[in-house]
Amino acid sequence: MTLLRRDDMVVLTFNFINLAQTGVGADRKLVVANPASPAALSVELPPQAVLEEATSLGGATTGVKAAQLSGPSTLTLGVPPNASIPFTAAGLLNWASLATTRDGTSLECVWGLSFRPVPTAVTWVHAVEPVTSAAGVTGLWQTHLALPPAATDPAGALASTLPVSLDSGGVPRPSQDFVSSLTPSQRGQIADAMGARPVLAKRLALNALGAEVDLTGNWDGVQGVGVTAYRHQSVGGRDTVVQVVERGYLFPLGFPVQISTCTERRLDYGLVQTSHLVVLVPRIAYTGLAALPHEGRGFPFEQVRLNGPLTADVSSSDEQFLDLGFWVYGPDESDRRRRFSLTAEDSRGHSATFSAPLAFVRGNLAYAGLDDAARLYTSQVGDLALPAAGRVELAPTTGDTPESSTVEVAALHIGAEPSTVAAADLENAGLLAAFPRLLGVEARLPALDAFTAQSVGGAMDVTAGQVQRLERDIDYVEHGLTAAKNVYARLQNPASLAPPAATTGAVASLAMSVTGLSSQQGLIGGDLAAFKNGRFDPLSYFAPPAAGGVSPAKLLGFLNLPELIPPIPDFTTIGDREDVPRMVTEVLRPPGALAPPDRVRTTLTWHTKVKVDTFGPLVTTADTELELRGTTLIQLAGGEPQAEIRGELRSFTLSFLSILDIKFKRLAFTSKTGTSPSLDPKIGEVTFAGDLQFLDALRHYLPSPDNGPRITSDPDRIEIGYSLAIPSIGIGVFLMQNLALSASVVLPLRGAGGVSAAFALSSRDHPFLVTVSLFGGGGFFRFEVDSGQIQLEAQLEFGAATALDLGVASGSVSVTAGIYLYLAPEGSKIKGFLRAVGALDVLGIITISVEFYLALEFRPPKEVHGIASVTVRVRLAFFSQAVTLSVERSFSGGGDPSFGDAFPTQVPWQARCDAFAPMGDQ
Repeated sequence: MTLLRRDDMVVLTFNFINLAQTGVGADRKLVVANPASPAALSVELPPQAVLEEATSLGGATTGVKAAQLSGPSTLTLGVPPNASIPFTAAGLLNWASLATTRDGTSLECVWGLSFRPVPTAVTWVHAVEPVTSAAGVTGLWQTHLALPPAATDPAGALASTLPVSLDSGGVPRPSQDFVSSLTPSQRGQIADAMGARPVLAKRLALNALGAEVDLTGNWDGVQGVGVTAYRHQSVGGRDTVVQVVERGYLFPLGFPVQISTCTERRLDYGLVQTSHLVVLVPRIAYTGLAALPHEGRGFPFEQVRLNGPLTADVSSSDEQFLDLGFWVYGPDESDRRRRFSLTAEDSRGHSATFSAPLAFVRGNLAYAGLDDAARLYTSQVGDLALPAAGRVELAPTTGDTPESSTVEVAALHIGAEPSTVAAADLENAGLLAAFPRLLGVEARLPALDAFTAQSVGGAMDVTAGQVQRLERDIDYVEHGLTAAKNVYARLQNPASLAPPAATTGAVASLAMSVTGLSSQQGLIGGDLAAFKNGRFDPLSYFAPPAAGGVSPAKLLGFLNLPELIPPIPDFTTIGDREDVPRMVTEVLRPPGALAPPDRVRTTLTWHTKVKVDTFGPLVTTADTELELRGTTLIQLAGGEPQAEIRGELRSFTLSFLSILDIKFKRLAFTSKTGTSPSLDPKIGEVTFAGDLQFLDALRHYLPSPDNGPRITSDPDRIEIGYSLAIPSIGIGVFLMQNLALSASVVLPLRGAGGVSAAFALSSRDHPFLVTVSLFGGGGFFRFEVDSGQIQLEAQLEFGAATALDLGVASGSVSVTAGIYLYLAPEGSKIKGFLRAVGALDVLGIITISVEFYLALEFRPPKEVHGIASVTVRVRLAFFSQAVTLSVERSFSGGGDPSFGDAFPTQVPWQARCDAFAPMGDQ
């Protein structure tokens, strides 16, 4: 039944439960139909609340706002078995003496949030008849929730308006179409919180226009509750002031925060909402129950401090973080997510400052079930390069062990992972059920920088160099260094390492593509998976990057180093592991208590056998070994770096062109700060080889002190020569002079060019001479190979001369011919000449001579140039005259012209085509 009373706007719908109507007319009344069953009077009120759109202060407008009415509210009043209710308007409204039952009572006096009184001994205070003032104004009917007078109160005492306890009267509405005073999440949290501690109502009045409420909730210290404080004031069903304090955490670092949201009604803009986030604890230490998983390897920091902002304006309508909370937005970011400034400190005391986006997670959802949140954060933030500055030890060690994994970071890549601690324990401790995870860093690698320095002993800055993207090794993070074979990181893009030969001992250059980092070996090249399985394959380890630009690793400047070193199936079985290159930078501290680092030491160690074989000119034996050792020490407080480098190759032979063999006991290079680099070759024997081996036996019988080997060296190269000078030999009409054989080898030790070898017979300045009677000639020959390029130079002259003297007259004739040959990659030369001279002298008064000269020269690519001349000289007493006739010609070979030469434009081609008769149909 619906009761409508226009005078004071009573709009009520009554439902009668186990009540029956008796009597007629003015005597009609309601009585309990079945005394054995509960009876109740159910009163349904029209909507008591309005959901109104709220805007932020910055976005507030005077435009039309969205609104939505709540559902009806129901008040259920128990009727005693012997009671009767007059069936009149006044009788139905006179329910003050009836007890409010919890079952069936649901008062939606806040949109989407229903309440019911906690104690059953409450009363409702209202007028049963319209109340009209002396001025003729009738008041709006409304009913007030109150506490009945206590038994100790004097007779006639009125109901008390002291706060009445309320709890949830039903399931809150799960969604809404626009921003308003409360979010669906906040309504749900308030409803759950009222189960632990009820809301206090200082005022709750219901009427046809909407409820008037003044509600307060305080759940500070109540576990499992996100909303810790709540204040709601409304008039006529429309909110005037709504305040909500919500606790939660900044995901994934776990800083406890509080968000205070205030929605107020303003005359100009309607409902205006502001939310303010405050960081409650700006420092998190990951110890005890909050200890990081995997023994801290996933996030190598022991504590993190939030530098700022410690307060921020936020909005719960910002981008949602699943159904757990929302991303904290801020200004000046392309993705709108606020960057919080953070400082993290590791176990060594290193600190790194960085900034990262964080999400707010509500306190009631923060202690379990954050697996999806961790995956979402990692997927959206993990690829972001978060700017950073400072140091971090990526693979922490303990005690006084030198730090071999400390890097200078330029950016961090952060993800998240869920906690495995029980939810109840986390809730009791007030800890977020998630942890940050360091996925990778962008850092300068001191070892990479140190080995690519331009000079040994020069100033080197361990913070300078190219930034590399490092990804944490998953095996190391989850299982430790032993399981990962000491590999703790991999490079996202392999880095080229091509240090000057002097920084790695000069005898070898260790050009490689760096793919990973090891706490023991430092820089790792090649197949990282194979290395983690204990295999060392030089061909993979020293492979240059696919992009090129880096020369392969070399031995002695010209031999392919990876082909010379034997692979190691399992280097983990080797005690000192010196068979695998170790290139490590360690951060050192003073002895004793933990103190800031004061030195950085970069170490190179490699001592390996070489395969027994012949590699071009290199011949090795079972005793051939390569050893490289170097140390660079830099004082962080300043000062000149101290560097000492030594490289040594032992027991090998260099054989060139089957002409010269050089047997080395050792070849050692040493460089030390403050001294000049030195090269110490220890040569056992230098001999001619192959078809010239007989010269070694001849050398022992020749007295010349110039015979034998000679060695000259400097830090850049070593030159080894061998010469054999043969004295002049005269036997009858035969005479041989200036004959000398020589061979030399030049080894570049700093990669400037390749190895070169030369063999010479005499020289341009001192050609050999051979004379047999009236015939004679001479020349020289030189053959040189430099980095695979061949250069040949040779010259040979020959001729004959004779003379006849008859006393009265005398004459002479000579014929000389020669050829010069020069072959080189940059160009070749071939020259030849013929010279014939005849002279006749009569009594010294008349002299006549004739000279013929012919010279030919080949000029690439297809030209022969020639000069011919005839010169006649006549001398008569004191008069002489010479006449020369000469001619110069060039002859070129040619080929057929190209189509473009014959027809440079369309016109000559068309003219040619027009010269032919047109083709007719056949």
